[in-house]
Amino acid sequence: MCGRYRIKDTDELSEELRRTFKIPDWVMGPRFNIAPSQQMPVLITGNEGEAKVATMRWGLVPFWDKSEKPKIAPINARAEDAFTKPMFRQSIQTRRCLVPADGFYEWKRLPGDQKQPYDIQLKDGRPFFFAGIYETATQLRPDTYLLFTTRPNALMASIHNRMPAIITGDRAKQWLAPGPISPEQLAGFTEPYPAEEMVAHAVSALVNNPRNDSPDCIVPIGDPA
Repeated sequence: MCGRYRIKDTDELSEELRRTFKIPDWVMGPRFNIAPSQQMPVLITGNEGEAKVATMRWGLVPFWDKSEKPKIAPINARAEDAFTKPMFRQSIQTRRCLVPADGFYEWKRLPGDQKQPYDIQLKDGRPFFFAGIYETATQLRPDTYLLFTTRPNALMASIHNRMPAIITGDRAKQWLAPGPISPEQLAGFTEPYPAEEMVAHAVSALVNNPRNDSPDCIVPIGDPA
């Protein structure tokens, strides 16, 4: 699962886009609580094979659904299902995308049906990308996207039984490269990110409400997980 993420250091992300993808200066204000149905930047492959930034709505609508109010719009999907479920089989081959972030949130179940939110990031705080797929716009809706999830690493296993598929560096460029991929290649892209390179902090319940979109959402309230 991954139901919220953030991009707090937009200058660092802009530098990463220049360095890795040769994308010129890109401007966006910081976001601390990105939620489903919001429109956010993603990286896709352009007509000439170059990486480019596009704005899409979080929540993938299947290509066959032409209705104004789709019945399903998943925000994430198990990477293991990419080649078996009809709504993903076409997109995984032709419409892969990268979703930029520098942190994400997950909720740990506690006794008494309580949930504790955690802010999770790379230890050095640098930006990264979620592996995703997208569907193109229709007359009734914009382009839409989702994130792939994978099994948890040792850090995430103490919080949740899934984690987003995180890609960095050259692997990110390879994910966007035009052309089909095999199930074996997908499995390589979606291996759990190394636990020793990540850190998680408990944060307040402010993040539970998507209207709260401020630095207060990521203030630690305890020791790292």
